[in-house]
Order: sequence, then structure tokens, then C-alpha cells
Amino acid sequence: MSPMKAWRICIHELEKLPPNNEFTFKYCNRFSQVLVCDGKYFNVASETHDYVLLWGFDYFRHDIPVITIAPSESYVAWSRFFSYFRILNTYPRLVVCDDNSNEKMAARQSFPEVKIQTCYNHFKEGIRRNLGVRSDDTYKPFMKRIEEVLHHKRTDQDRNKRLFAIFKDFSHDPVCISVLTNIQKYEHELLAYRGIHQAPITSNIIEGMNSHIESRFHSLRSFQTVQHAKLWFNGFILKRRFTKFTDCKGKFKHLNGKRGVDMTKKERVILPLLF
Repeated sequence: MSPMKAWRICIHELEKLPPNNEFTFKYCNRFSQVLVCDGKYFNVASETHDYVLLWGFDYFRHDIPVITIAPSESYVAWSRFFSYFRILNTYPRLVVCDDNSNEKMAARQSFPEVKIQTCYNHFKEGIRRNLGVRSDDTYKPFMKRIEEVLHHKRTDQDRNKRLFAIFKDFSHDPVCISVLTNIQKYEHELLAYRGIHQAPITSNIIEGMNSHIESRFHSLRSFQTVQHAKLWFNGFILKRRFTKFTDCKGKFKHLNGKRGVDMTKKERVILPLLF
């Protein structure tokens, strides 16, 4: 079989699949209230700039209810993404994301009562980048202290005690004071997980999925058109939703042997055999 014939067969089969968002609307409605969101950029040969997959991962159910392809992570693009959840009549209580102002504003616009949890890893990486610790040792001791504070969930007493100790040791440096002030400014977004049992403080769960996609890009290299990208991502996401989990650990161990769609499908609904 020639590569071109194999390509035509793949396109034909991908076109048979229902759009992911429409599939969710028709068959699924049992979502948890914690949504982890991110954007994954990819190359399109026919475009002068990269496009991005905007998607959300249901933290406790491990399903992917909504995806959209956009030219960038603009406010308009994220607003369109979150608008699908209103169509699904699903309103997340907590959205976990990186420090993207467009994403946060769009989430608050769509869900006025939602809590925004800034990913600790992305927040720390932003501090590292501003301090230049990867190429300069000047602020490495300070950064190490910050990483200890933002390593895991802490009580107010422990958190404030550690931050005050850092303040006393680095009060002579305006750069360090600026970082500490910014941490205080973001306190409500760094502590948004509180009140939600077992809520995450990082977006690691969807970053792992981004890595899976990235590993497939090595052979794909790029998509010829945006339409081809939409077909491929739609097929990839649906296949992921219909694949049984095999290596879930800890609090997610009970998901092994189940599929994402099994956790969110409507009661007494028979799912179609897409794969």
C-alpha cells in the first residue's frame, strides 16, 4: 500500500468520528467540579505561526469533555472554550491552570463563582525565569527557599512562618522583596484548592498528556492544514477517552480497567462503538 493510499484511508476514518464536544453533549454529563486546563501548541505547514489545542481534563474522572483549536491563547479563544461547558450545563468549581491572564479572565467570565488555582510548578518557573537562576547563581539560595514553601500544601501558620523567615533573611534585596510581594498578591490563587477535598495544586495531570502528544509529533512533524489538525486531535482525544486506564496510582487506582467515558457517561446510556 502506498503512503498516499494509507493517508486517504486514515482521513476517511477520522472524518467518520463525531466531534468530541458534540459527543460529550450527547452522551456525558457526570463530571466532577475540578477542571485542569492547558494549551498545547503545534505546527501547521500552511500557516505562518503555530496553532494551539485548548483542552480541559476532568481531574477526578480523567475524561476530556471539551477541546478546541485556536490560533492563540487569546481571551476570545479561551472564552469560546469555556462557553462549551455552559452548553453542557456543567460549571466547574475549581479551574487549575498556568499563570495565563486570558485563560483566568475567560474562566471567571463564564463561571462567576469559580475558583482559580494557579499551578505551583508554572508559578515557580515564572519566578526562576525572572530571577535568571538557570544561568546565574545570585538568587539560587533565595529560589531554593521559595521552592520549599511552594513544594506542597501547607497550613497558614507554617506557610507564613516560612515566608516571614525568608523576608528577614533577604529584606535588604529589593528583587527578593518584589518576589515575596507577588506571592502575597497571588495568595488567593495559590490557596484556591482549600475547601475542595484532594484538589490539585499543579496541572501535572494534563502536562503528562501533553507529553504523550509531543511524542507523536516526532513522527508527524507538522500538519498540512488546520483542518487536518482538527481531524487528528479529535481522533486522538476520542481514542484517549475510549482507552482503559492501566497505570493509575494512589487515589486514582480505582480507575484502572475503566475508561474516561465510563466515568462521565449519562445514566442508562449505551455508548457507540467508535473504536
